[in-house]
Amino acid sequence: MQVIPRFSVSYIMVFVGLLLSGLLIWFANASYRSAYPVAYSHLQGDALSLGQVIESIAFRDPTLQLLADFSSADIAFFVVIDQKGTIRFHSNPDLIGEQVGDERWKPVFDSPVAREERIRLGTGETVFESQQQLHLDSGTLVLRLALHTWRADQIIHRARAGSLTIVALLLAAWTMAFFLFQLYQGSLKHSEELAKQAHLAQLGALGAVLAHEVRTPLAGIKGYAQLLEEHLDEPRQQRFTQKIVVEATRLEALVNELLTYSHQEVMPDGIAAFDEVLASAWEQIAITAEKNGVTLEVDGGLEQPVALFPDRLHQVLLNLLTNAVQAMPEGGTIRVSLLEGDERATVLIADQGAGFDADALKKGFDPFYTTRPSGSGLGLAVCRKIVEGYGGTISVENSEEGGAVVTLVLPLAKEFV
Repeated sequence: MQVIPRFSVSYIMVFVGLLLSGLLIWFANASYRSAYPVAYSHLQGDALSLGQVIESIAFRDPTLQLLADFSSADIAFFVVIDQKGTIRFHSNPDLIGEQVGDERWKPVFDSPVAREERIRLGTGETVFESQQQLHLDSGTLVLRLALHTWRADQIIHRARAGSLTIVALLLAAWTMAFFLFQLYQGSLKHSEELAKQAHLAQLGALGAVLAHEVRTPLAGIKGYAQLLEEHLDEPRQQRFTQKIVVEATRLEALVNELLTYSHQEVMPDGIAAFDEVLASAWEQIAITAEKNGVTLEVDGGLEQPVALFPDRLHQVLLNLLTNAVQAMPEGGTIRVSLLEGDERATVLIADQGAGFDADALKKGFDPFYTTRPSGSGLGLAVCRKIVEGYGGTISVENSEEGGAVVTLVLPLAKEFV
């Protein structure tokens, strides 16, 4: 049964969430935009209905006096205008017989289609004005009907409120989802940390067994082999004893790396002169490097010491330089570039080997991961544990010119900063 990675599930959930959010936002926007034509149609319908009622009353009473008794909560005012622009009737009786102060009524006589628009009154209120023809026995008149828009505006306000509510709920949902995701990520990280601690505890127990059961006899094997080498005269036998010493030394280094990685301890305080420790580490592998045709170049220098215990820094540099030498079996140059900042120093260790493949870039710091048949897979893991234990960082990448680059960012000693 294939297990879907957690990050793929997260991406799927985010995609689905964005899709649903987009649909809801589209729906909210469509509802809000459709509210305007609905409100406009509502006003149109009211204007036509009231116009028919007024026309019916005016048809029964050519004097238009009965219109004074007609009222509606939706009407702001209404006016009946003849073809000369004289006000034949007005909701305000004082204006009856006056001339209309504009000419917007004239085109209405030429078309049976009502003319509608929103206008602002002198009182500041915005009303819906409908101008339509009134057909009476005495001729055609124009009805100018102004309606209050509060009912229609409520439709728009409700649609706007609904849209804003949807957006607010979406924002709240995404905010809650973000915090829940953070909690979930924290829980996963905590679980992984607990699993890592349990794994380290198991390694620690294994390391204790190795320290007792392996290191002591291993030291004996190495010592007896060295002693035997001194008493043998035949070159062939001496080569055999030398191989025993070399392999015992390699196994001893593996045990030491395992103990360093698995041992739960606070890194000892200390300061180290980087240039001196670098020279010491290189001196330890200089013979092997010379056999492989590998040289060391150092660019720059650090005037201030770094805040690492010298032995720990030596272990880190020895691992990294050894990896670089092994990456160039046909020879090359290891370039160490030193950059000093205000509180931290940056160290770049670049080789001219084949570089890291994609899998090694991803898993290079995992314990027991190695691309060499004889490798322990603990070198970079130990380096990261030591460097991060002192508050620094370590990363690997491939150089554009070819080869691998390891970047160390190390804290400078505070008393010298």
